[in-house]
Amino acid sequence: MELAASCVGYCGADLKALCTEAAIHAFREKYPQVYTSDDKYLIDVDSVKVEKYHFIEAMSTITPASQRGSIVHSRPLSLVVAPCLQRHLQKSMNHISDIFPPLTVSSELTKLSILSYGSAIPLVYRPRLLLCGGDGSGLDHLGPAILHELEKFPVHSLGLPSLLSDPSAKTSEEAVVHIFSEARRTTPSILYIPQFNLWWDNAYEQLRAVLLTLLEELPSDLPILLLGTSSSSLAELDGNPYSVFPQRSVYQLDKPSIEDRSLFFDGLIEAALSVLLEAMTKKSKEPKSLPELPKVPKVASGPKVSELKAKVEAEQHAIRRLRMCLRDVCNRILYDKRFSAFHYPVTDEDAPNYRSIIQNPMDVATLLQRVDSGQYLTCSAFVQDVDLIVTNAKVDHVTCHSSRPTMANACQKATVTNR
Repeated sequence: MELAASCVGYCGADLKALCTEAAIHAFREKYPQVYTSDDKYLIDVDSVKVEKYHFIEAMSTITPASQRGSIVHSRPLSLVVAPCLQRHLQKSMNHISDIFPPLTVSSELTKLSILSYGSAIPLVYRPRLLLCGGDGSGLDHLGPAILHELEKFPVHSLGLPSLLSDPSAKTSEEAVVHIFSEARRTTPSILYIPQFNLWWDNAYEQLRAVLLTLLEELPSDLPILLLGTSSSSLAELDGNPYSVFPQRSVYQLDKPSIEDRSLFFDGLIEAALSVLLEAMTKKSKEPKSLPELPKVPKVASGPKVSELKAKVEAEQHAIRRLRMCLRDVCNRILYDKRFSAFHYPVTDEDAPNYRSIIQNPMDVATLLQRVDSGQYLTCSAFVQDVDLIVTNAKVDHVTCHSSRPTMANACQKATVTNR
């Protein structure tokens, strides 16, 4: 319950991140060895216990989504001031439950009133509550605490900072009108005016008139609660502030009673003693060496199916690129007239005894055919066949004295070019 009260404004993703971060803090405290080594250890997950202070440490590193773009006015009473203000909070909530029925009225009663009278009975009559107290009375804690108790209702702030920072309004009057329209659209809702005494003193006549007009135009049965705080009594304010908060809607905060102060100092002393005891306990404990964790035995395993598949795909891609490159080389030779003697196989008409002298004939057209059929898996196999063309040309030129005297020279040029 204490953790839930501290998570005001946290959405589902924020709560998930908070739990994850707290678990990581607890795991890091239990097994710090994991973060100082690359080895894998056998971990007992059930031995990791997430405590309260782990969540406190995690909350210091998380910013709720509601606090990133707007101001959250609601927050629970802190443990420090709770003994002094819990009594006023309970009385204020009892008063609100009397004047603001949506807080306690069940849906069954509303359905019954609709069935009995044809329409819902007006359960609200312009509910308003002003918390008055002097400086140091705890208004800055009590107002947000009441809003926290009413967290299921949307809150629309009419404070001076909210009016001046409204980007959709050019003037304060437009901002007030916009806030009232939003409150009417999201009923039941709450209109919140913090430091009403400062608001009333600094508001000019036109702004006061707009506020009073909008309040009077609200239907009497519309469930909109007007809640405000004031550090001075309404009698000290100029004008007619009772037109906003009638005398019957003012709750005066008195000074803490003797019981309240006793509870406050008891908690304070207990907290101080616990801090001192914790410090002495830490000082008395000797630093212990971290235990040696058992390592996960290494199991020899072959490559995964995904790794083999990726390797095969990479090899096929490399072969396709090689085939494209070799095809381009062959086409460039075929388009070059200087090497026309090597474009196609030697026929019997050109050299009748060619087959008897050259055991392994080779030409560029045959190279291109082998490239297209995927017979070359490496560049070295292609270069060997090119060297075979050069070797055959030299043998043919020297042995047979072919009618193509420039064959060897052309073949040398082709070899150098393709290499």
